Amino acid sequence: MLEWQIKPLAKKSGLSDREIKPGDTVVCAVFVDELGNLDRLDAHKDDFDDSKLRGKVIGRWERVVSENPEADERAARKMALASSEDFFVSLFDEGSAVETDEVDVVKQMLALLLERKRILRPQGRASKGVQKYVQVSTKREFSVPQKNLNEELIVKIQNQLGSIII
Repeated sequence: MLEWQIKPLAKKSGLSDREIKPGDTVVCAVFVDELGNLDRLDAHKDDFDDSKLRGKVIGRWERVVSENPEADERAARKMALASSEDFFVSLFDEGSAVETDEVDVVKQMLALLLERKRILRPQGRASKGVQKYVQVSTKREFSVPQKNLNEELIVKIQNQLGSIII
């Protein structure tokens, strides 16, 4: 299985070009651009505005930049996993109205990653094209679409996710 993690924060805001510094609150947004590709943008919270993005936001989360995020590799991995979890949850939050096969596959693949990391727990078996999961920390339930993961669709998603994940 592929090991996907959300890329670390950008060094500069994608909207104002201001440097992102420790203590800053940053909004991370994943969106579908005008060409239908997935992209990611990091911006200072006070700069962020959905209307400034050239596309439809499918997930977003906030982070306060750590004083020394690179000092502890374990902390960096933990933050990347937390970003993956935040991104997954945001795909189900209100306002994430973009529903495409590609978004469903992203949900499915992130769910598998988070299940492997014991952040999500499957509830029974998939039924009628949906697998139920429970987030261990919050007990929130998610209905994750189960798509046939053919090679063509996976390659398309991997190429699009290149700007979002590592």
